Amino acid sequence: MRRFLALCMVLALLVMPGAFAQAQDNGKSTWRQMPGTAADISINADGQAYVVGTDGTPWRWDRVEQRWRRMSGRFVRISAALGNRPWAVSAEGVVFYYNGLWWEDRGKGVVDVAADIAGNVYAAKSNGQILKWYALRNEWQPFDGNAARLTIDGNGLPWVVGTDGHIRSYDGKNWLTLPGLARDIAIGSTDIVVIADATGLIRLWNAEDKSWAIIDGARDATTIGVTPDGKIWAAVKDGVILANGGLLDEESSLEQDTVKTPKAEQPQTQPVIAPQASASVPAASEPNAASIEAPPIVVGNTPPAITSTSDSAGTNNAARSDFVDPVTITTNDKLTFINTEKTAKTLAIGADGSVFGLDDGGNILRWSNRKRQFDSFPGTLVRISVDKDDHPWGLSALGRVFRHDGKRWRQIYNATASDISVGYDGTVLGTNAAGRLFRLNAAQTRFEPVPGTRISRVATGPDGTPWTVRTDKLVQRCDVTPCKVYPQKANAISVGPDGSVFIVSDSHHLMRLNEDGRFDIVQTAGKIPADVAVGPMGYPWVVTDNELVLASTFFDRDESDDPLEAATTDEDGTTGIGATATVASSPSSFTFSKNITFDSVPAPGLGSSSAVLASDIDGIIWATAYNAEIKKYSPRQRKFVSANARLGTNQEIVLSFDIAPNGDIWAYADSMQTRTLLRERNRVIKQYNIANAEPKDVAVSPDGTVFAIFDFGSDWYLYSKAPNSENFTKFSNDNEIYKVSVGPGNDIWIIDSDNVVKQWTGKKFQSRPAQGQKAGVIAVGKTDGTVYIRDLDNGLLKWNGINHSFDRVNNISADYVAIDEKGRPWVSDGTANVVKRARN
Repeated sequence: MRRFLALCMVLALLVMPGAFAQAQDNGKSTWRQMPGTAADISINADGQAYVVGTDGTPWRWDRVEQRWRRMSGRFVRISAALGNRPWAVSAEGVVFYYNGLWWEDRGKGVVDVAADIAGNVYAAKSNGQILKWYALRNEWQPFDGNAARLTIDGNGLPWVVGTDGHIRSYDGKNWLTLPGLARDIAIGSTDIVVIADATGLIRLWNAEDKSWAIIDGARDATTIGVTPDGKIWAAVKDGVILANGGLLDEESSLEQDTVKTPKAEQPQTQPVIAPQASASVPAASEPNAASIEAPPIVVGNTPPAITSTSDSAGTNNAARSDFVDPVTITTNDKLTFINTEKTAKTLAIGADGSVFGLDDGGNILRWSNRKRQFDSFPGTLVRISVDKDDHPWGLSALGRVFRHDGKRWRQIYNATASDISVGYDGTVLGTNAAGRLFRLNAAQTRFEPVPGTRISRVATGPDGTPWTVRTDKLVQRCDVTPCKVYPQKANAISVGPDGSVFIVSDSHHLMRLNEDGRFDIVQTAGKIPADVAVGPMGYPWVVTDNELVLASTFFDRDESDDPLEAATTDEDGTTGIGATATVASSPSSFTFSKNITFDSVPAPGLGSSSAVLASDIDGIIWATAYNAEIKKYSPRQRKFVSANARLGTNQEIVLSFDIAPNGDIWAYADSMQTRTLLRERNRVIKQYNIANAEPKDVAVSPDGTVFAIFDFGSDWYLYSKAPNSENFTKFSNDNEIYKVSVGPGNDIWIIDSDNVVKQWTGKKFQSRPAQGQKAGVIAVGKTDGTVYIRDLDNGLLKWNGINHSFDRVNNISADYVAIDEKGRPWVSDGTANVVKRARN
């Protein structure tokens, strides 16, 4: 199984006379020196070995090449677990889990951690408290007992060295005290138990005699590990690593003068010092080792906390190794829905009951039980899912893949999708616009194809099983080839952590898959469902056709970290770079059309003509009109006020304009009957030209890149200028570009000379939607990428990345439009000295 590591130290405690009176000398053992040095060693039941070097660098043993391979990070403890996914503890007392790419923070105040290949994980806190990790709930729970060092036996139960140096084992009900004192303890998969005793001798447990037999030949051991076949690896004085077999190439010498070993790079800071245990625990050998006073791990409220005792005979019936997370058990309660009176467009639910959603603009929402409402969560997506750690994943309107790590959004580079779903076992499934099914690889670097075609929507079961809706709306399960097709059509599908499969049928009923493989109707209180998400124990939440959210239960969870997660998250974190992809159309048969309430905002001095509008990097709206100065909205005064700009008052008629992140005003203007491209900076105006061409439009991206259209007579080309350059260069060879607007991540939208709306895919401009949509004006929000157009009949429409279509706003006409920081449209419609703003 696994052992957990050892403090790199010499114990101040001495073995009391008679402590090992029954110990037997096991005779000489053949020890060979391994390459490198170690402050800690760990080996799992699969034979994967790790060490932490004396400088804190973690290394993994390559059994094929018989050498150490370096890993990232700096630690004092390490524990082999399932696969190449070790756990480790830093000098600051932070416990980490390696997810295959990087180390994830899993708690604080820890001095040791032990894991095995069955998924059991225990930790010892600086005060001796033992905790057990529950992966499905992503939390630590108290476990009866006291420990400074831990290991795990074949039954998944802990053996420990206590803060008093005594050795104890847990039998599932009680703690049993073994004779002697120890520095470290390790167990092999054959349940061979080995300790480094208080004097540094290595001893083997004899269960029949209840005594420790000396394994001779190694002295001053500070940390030990046991291979699957019962061989011992130990770090002795000065970190030298000795092994008496196992995981070794017996044909070659392991002496350092014959084996090439990678040397750890010298750290820029002081070497990692092992934390010193409490006074009753053996002291670290380094004289300057300091105690870790890290904050304690925060333990959730459910399941109920287990009472800890310091007595070695304490009991713990609740903390059994066969613990089954209750979220995976399907409820037998009748499903009754409560109208939350809150709205969303789509939902996703995590294993602990974290409910995320998206609104019409793709803005992310997170449900608060305490407030009984959705709180805003930074970012903008068109698809959303939640992983096993209850962090959201999603797709941007450009098909880019993002995941949240608890602090910030991270892009999965070189990966794009049209739909995405994350299972509770960590499986990430995606589809592309062609209907192919993919699985994200373990390194999270790319999607790899798996069987499944003609797919429009995907949901991942708790064991990674793909459940999908085909393009003809039929439900299918793709854990077999070919996929198993069910005689039921659906518009939406979701699978809970318990395996419950819910759909919204093509006839707009909520349905649940029964044991006979048929779908039964679930009543939704007279409401018409449009989307569904399934949470713990198979409790679903529903979004209705008018976007009301219905809840079948409110999941009790600790929300204390939610505000911090939101506060540390960048609003622009879901912008991304690189490749793009089309987000697949939803199979929904609803026609989306909306009524939005607009308020009139005073814009004195803009006259009776429609104002030309723009937004800056903060989402503040600017406006100007024929023969009028440029104004900007003042939130304090609640009206448009002078922007103190020269443009518009200097004999130029501004035909279109945009605002750069540094405050520069870029304008396409009519100056003395000549069309010009102008930039105003600190009230100084500069003109930009392209030989033999006349400008036609201008837009500035949130990163400061300027895009301008130039007319060469019969050809209209798009040019761009980098923020640190003064030169415009041709952006593409498309020669019929009429209007341009740009959102986050240089998300470029245009209207061509045939008035067709198009989006840049990274390689070409493609019609949006594919069948074409005509428009005279286009605006892309700089903060969230929301897209609005004014069609040729002055109708206002909004791009719906989920349905891959434009939704019409029924109750407003528009001449010009701009998007604020919340994704709300502001329009001008010819009303004198007024701009109209959409309400929240």
